[in-house]
Amino acid sequence: MGLRRFIIVTTASLLGMLTLAVWFYPSNDDFRIENPFWNGYEALAENFPVRPLSSLANLPSPAGEVTVMEIPSVAFTAGEVGRLKGFVEGGGKLVLADDYGHGNQVLESFGLAVRFTGQVMLDPVINYKNGQFPRIIHFRSGPLTDNITEIVFNHATSLEGVTGEEALAYSSSFSFLDTNDDGESQDDEPRGPLPVISVHPMGSGQVVLIADASLFLNSMMFEDNTKLLRNIVAGQEAIYIDQSHLPSSELVRTKGWIRRASDFLSRPAGTTAAVGIVLAAALAPLWRKDKETRSIE
Repeated sequence: MGLRRFIIVTTASLLGMLTLAVWFYPSNDDFRIENPFWNGYEALAENFPVRPLSSLANLPSPAGEVTVMEIPSVAFTAGEVGRLKGFVEGGGKLVLADDYGHGNQVLESFGLAVRFTGQVMLDPVINYKNGQFPRIIHFRSGPLTDNITEIVFNHATSLEGVTGEEALAYSSSFSFLDTNDDGESQDDEPRGPLPVISVHPMGSGQVVLIADASLFLNSMMFEDNTKLLRNIVAGQEAIYIDQSHLPSSELVRTKGWIRRASDFLSRPAGTTAAVGIVLAAALAPLWRKDKETRSIE
């Protein structure tokens, strides 16, 4: 084997092994359904018929009995919130779980008065492990809270501008919003009970607000946390989790590039191009040999 061919074969082999390593290495990005670690959604995907949504341009239409879960870590374009609004008004259900992201951008575009406060809610008494994990034990009776006695939040916030008919769950009277981030309750800081889950009809659909983006992480799949989501999606034909508004690491972006390349190669045009490249590489030595022979003659 010539040196040039050896270099080509070795490089191709290394690239192939590197591609496989990247593809099979698990993501550790927050809220991604392929993430098996504490901050991922793999457990949720194993317990529910979840489908990833790579773009809001792919929202199902008509909405039908479909739930879309949105963790708004990345800001939306006007077109994206327009698609979300059309999805809900057309009969879809949107679960907007947020604490310090861009949920208010969606609510403002929807024309709803409710907002995420964006301040850390602490509960020094009614909590799991410490005040940053408040236990929610006050619920308004309804289909979404059926058979639920306690859910656990993780570094959550609260809602404001919610009416009594809209609120489904409240924090305890010991909770408060830590507006100055000192970890202590001050006289001028809002105190509980604070609304943390609400439901809002819109058009033919429904918006469910949860003031905690971490409620359904692998590490937070407590019995009633899981039961809450089961109640929310009861009777739904499909559950989509929008992955396009989550932070993306280099690993996730590389996996996306590999997936797009694989999709292209699986199409007739991509297969034809790949075969052409392989044939050209295989025949190149023969062409060079023929060219050298002609030059000698």
